[in-house]
Amino acid sequence: MIVVLMLVSAGMVLGQETKMTGKEKKAARKAEQIANTKTLVEAGAWQFNATRMTPMSGRSSNLTSSYRVVVDSSKVDSYLPYSGRAYSVNYGTTDSPMSFKGEISEFKKEESPKGGWTVTFKTRNKNDRLEYIFRISETGSTTLSVNSNDRQPVSYSGDLTEIPSKKQ
Repeated sequence: MIVVLMLVSAGMVLGQETKMTGKEKKAARKAEQIANTKTLVEAGAWQFNATRMTPMSGRSSNLTSSYRVVVDSSKVDSYLPYSGRAYSVNYGTTDSPMSFKGEISEFKKEESPKGGWTVTFKTRNKNDRLEYIFRISETGSTTLSVNSNDRQPVSYSGDLTEIPSKKQ
């Protein structure tokens, strides 16, 4: 009887030590997000999932489709919508100027004094030179600003994630 009572009380003590409070769980999730984001930024390979678009003129809007930018070493795969004024376009085209695959040049990564990073690079689509500026928080929340020679700037908000592996 004493042995059973000791085992039950030991189990209760161990059970209480392994349970985490809500604040502890939240802190653990945040620490994991920070570590994951740091790994992605240091590797120079990530996927930005856009959830909101803010054109220079006009209203911002939530994006209902899966829009993304995949950055992987020296290449970019951009699939984003565009809304704004164009100064020069090819006649008859309906493609988004932000949907293309291209090479990255002038890649720069700077750590922000308040935490997070600013990553910039330049690339080209079919007809235009673009500058991508990612402002990445420690936890992966990201704002992307895209500057163009032929169009008004546009910004996107979203999150940084790991590049999904392709199914075999």
